[in-house]
Amino acid sequence: MKLDMLVNKYYGQLNDNDLYIWNYISKNRVECERMTIDQLAYKCSVSRTTILRFAQKLSLKGYGELKVYLKLDNEKATENTNNLNSICNSYYDVIKRMREKDCREICKNIDKAKCLYIYGIGMVQSSIRKEIKRTFLSGNKVFYDVGNYTEARNVTRMVKEDDLCILISVSGENEDLLEIAKELKLKNVTILSITRLKENSLARISDLNLYITTAIIDDFPSKTKYESVTAYFILIEILFMKYMEYKEQQKNYKNWEV
Repeated sequence: MKLDMLVNKYYGQLNDNDLYIWNYISKNRVECERMTIDQLAYKCSVSRTTILRFAQKLSLKGYGELKVYLKLDNEKATENTNNLNSICNSYYDVIKRMREKDCREICKNIDKAKCLYIYGIGMVQSSIRKEIKRTFLSGNKVFYDVGNYTEARNVTRMVKEDDLCILISVSGENEDLLEIAKELKLKNVTILSITRLKENSLARISDLNLYITTAIIDDFPSKTKYESVTAYFILIEILFMKYMEYKEQQKNYKNWEV
């Protein structure tokens, strides 16, 4: 899934040929892992140089490194075949990713924002919004929980450049949410997105991104579909602890200056 993160990060540098290549790779991940650069170029009807440039635009050294990333993504997907392992791995992934992630820019924006807003559509998103609001209240940061589309539209009319909006979407493709995000961008409001770890429209629009690997189980005897959301709450707690560390570092820095 790391390739999805790179595509989100460098999306603005990708042209139509690059997007066509990525679309083919994302739909044929296992097959592409075994292809040579010439075979992939043939499948995408482009030159091998175009494939190489696509990899380099993702900050990779070349096609070899692209295949390494693809292989790792495929191995991770294979590991998640057991339901229990799938859920446990989703917890491990978010812990590892958040522990390693440099969150200073996110913490800085949370700290300096005049007003903080959270918006997301759906029952899962509602729980996440409430948890962010509850957790950060312990750090004396008050988030305004925006509960529905009408309220979100009203918020977009009143937000300022020095505010921060957290937008939550599992898929990152909800049309109403994307409409809100685009309006916020027109007003130069900083957006932090929280989405599933995949290439998605909301992550591309947003200034700052956090990703979740979720476990979806749909082979219960009852034929019901279950998606674990605990990883979201782990992410929130680790982000909060990083924010408190950031505050302590800023305090020590000011004391040192004095």
